[in-house]
Amino acid sequence: MGLTVAVFGLGYVGATSTACLARLGHRVIGVDPDPNKVDCIANGKAPLQEPGIDDLLAQAHRRGAVSATTNAGEALQECDACFVCVGTPSLRNGAIDTSFLRQVVGEIAEFRAAHERCIPILTRSTALPSVHRELMDILARELMPRQPVGYCVHPEFLREGQAVTDFFEPSKIVFGCTDEAVRKICQQLYPGIDAPVRYVEPDVAAVVKYADNCFHAVKVTFANEIGLLAHSFGVDSRSVMDVFCLDTKLNISTKYLRPGMPYGGSCLPKDLRGVISWARQEALHVPMLEHVPLSNEAQIQNIISQILHMEGRRIGMIGLAFKDQTDDLRDSPMVTIAEHLLGKGRSILVYDNNLMPERLVGSNRRFALESLPHLATMLVEDCHRLVEETDLVILARACTPVPIASLPWKRGQTLFDLVGLSDHSGIKADISGLFWPGSCGHAALRTVSH
Repeated sequence: MGLTVAVFGLGYVGATSTACLARLGHRVIGVDPDPNKVDCIANGKAPLQEPGIDDLLAQAHRRGAVSATTNAGEALQECDACFVCVGTPSLRNGAIDTSFLRQVVGEIAEFRAAHERCIPILTRSTALPSVHRELMDILARELMPRQPVGYCVHPEFLREGQAVTDFFEPSKIVFGCTDEAVRKICQQLYPGIDAPVRYVEPDVAAVVKYADNCFHAVKVTFANEIGLLAHSFGVDSRSVMDVFCLDTKLNISTKYLRPGMPYGGSCLPKDLRGVISWARQEALHVPMLEHVPLSNEAQIQNIISQILHMEGRRIGMIGLAFKDQTDDLRDSPMVTIAEHLLGKGRSILVYDNNLMPERLVGSNRRFALESLPHLATMLVEDCHRLVEETDLVILARACTPVPIASLPWKRGQTLFDLVGLSDHSGIKADISGLFWPGSCGHAALRTVSH
């Protein structure tokens, strides 16, 4: 026996969810202020054009699995959970209009408080984390401690034209739950659907939706700018991208998609600069590619700014080359960071187990000597010594082969983690993360004059 789910908002996402949830064996009550949409759903018809929904709704109507109403109270009286699928359209300034979302969640909160009944809310409407936090605060004020918050950020990843397929064959299912009350409902929603399921914090679930769509926009723009460049060379861009997409180890994969250090090295920056130079020479406008180096430089400056606002003038760097298992310093972000810190009067020690100055050759050697003339005196062979003799340690890479926790960390010292260590246990130092919280909060971000 399935759940009874009230779906608030019978637009594209709501109508699709209504039809597909009914197909999975749930009883679904559609709720919308538009009587035309309600009449369509109540009669087993789709209120919009989307392949497959008409058939699913007709079948569900024959089984008595779907109904619809303009009265929210009627639906709430009967349901086990709510799907909130109302629109969050753009305002003229680009911000999102959350008035419909706030109104619906407010109505549900009032009903729950008046009837002393926990009806979990799963929000599929796209909204920023700050909006979800406000809604969760409203629920907490209205309902706790008599009942749990019961809120879940449940982003949808439905493509128009393929929404039914995407519903039943999702690439992932994401639940951002506040508590066990809503998690129990989530576990019953999708029987028989085989997909990775992730239970995360509500904020994480909210940002995942934006990450997906921003990346899709980046991919479209990237493909179009490559198309423009290829055409300028007299090359068929379709053939280029067909071959490009064959590489699922690097190009179409999770590689390079972990926040952390800016890019560097002898190839990627050089090739990007070359493409941009060609585009300018040919009067081709490739704004996304042109702004990639600017964004990368902004990331470097962000790291430098954070370091300069931390306590400690004796700085240790674990990792100087642009990546692990190499001694290539060319265009390494850590070299740039070291230059800036030296210029601000900081002293620096460096541990990089792959780096031996006497073995540097060619352009790599020239770059090292021009950027850091005193590199040889900065390098230490023992990572333990680096930690012992510094106040602030910047972790740019894992300290192979030395376990980080085994180093002689001391209280009052700061570890600035640019890697995103999963385990900070055994580290006595205050820990600050680049794009993630440190295990000791923000103790490392004490502002000092410099």
